[in-house]
Amino acid sequence: MAQVGNVLLLSGSDTALKPFIETKATFMVDSVDEWRSYLLQSGAVVIRDKKKVPTGYNMTVKHPDGTIVEYVQHTK
Repeated sequence: MAQVGNVLLLSGSDTALKPFIETKATFMVDSVDEWRSYLLQSGAVVIRDKKKVPTGYNMTVKHPDGTIVEYVQHTK
C-alpha cells in the first residue's frame, strides 16, 4: 500500500487483492462519520459500514453511478 495525497494505492497478488477488486478507489478522509452522512444524503449506499481497523476506521460505499469506494480515517 502507498499513499499519494489522500489516495491509497494497493498492490499485490491476485489472491491478496481479491477482496478489494471491486473497489475502484480508496480515499483518506478526516472523518468517516461526516463522509457517511454526506454520501447517504447524495444517494450512496453503504456496503460495509464503519469498522474499527488497526489504523483507525474504514467503510465501503457504492455511489449512485455504481462506483465502489473505500473511505479510510486514520486515528492517532
